[in-house]
Amino acid sequence: MNPLLAPPPREQISELMDLPHPRPAMEACLAELERLNRLLGVRRLVWRHLRRFVRPGDRILTIADVATGGADLPRAFALWGRRRGLTIRTIAIDNHPTTALIARDRSRTFPEIRVLLAEAGALPLADHSVDVGVFTSALHHLARPEALRALRELDRVSRRGFIVTDLVRAWGAYLGARALALFLLRSPLTRTDGPRSVLRSYTVREARALLQDAGLSGVRLTPHPLFRLAMVKET
Repeated sequence: MNPLLAPPPREQISELMDLPHPRPAMEACLAELERLNRLLGVRRLVWRHLRRFVRPGDRILTIADVATGGADLPRAFALWGRRRGLTIRTIAIDNHPTTALIARDRSRTFPEIRVLLAEAGALPLADHSVDVGVFTSALHHLARPEALRALRELDRVSRRGFIVTDLVRAWGAYLGARALALFLLRSPLTRTDGPRSVLRSYTVREARALLQDAGLSGVRLTPHPLFRLAMVKET
């Protein structure tokens, strides 16, 4: 590969949001992440793929949203379903105790959402217990062995398939994250973690190797604008 086009090396530097923080700091961080999900089209990307899993005659769709953060996606799922006469029940899972509490509090008016504290690599769900598994913007938080376990777990619990979206490590993504941190973001956590997230993320080639080493077949991996990728399995 031309060294001028090569991505930056992958780093294992910790992200601040994975560490313990007072609740106000985590709330500010999660609010900015929700804003970025809308601004950068992350929510649209998930919707684009999730619609394919809704089948004619469905009255209920069940989802496991792994690494849910503040559960903004599960709430969007529920509202979208309500408008269409479809009950979308989401098990929102996160491994950060404060984040899980915030997600639970923000979702109190949504009976469709249940929040659990658990690791992505050890989901407390039975085999094929949900229709769709969703794992958004979190694969880069995991070292390679943990990422393999998380992908296998997502496949194990999902009946119809899963959706994984994440950043792609590239210099353009890193420079964009630095610009967002400088001009747009206010939370110290998100300002620090944005560039770090890029440096921790996988390239498309590395993501493809993850799927192969996880033993997962039939997964469609596609790059998307703004340095995103999606890995989608439909059964």
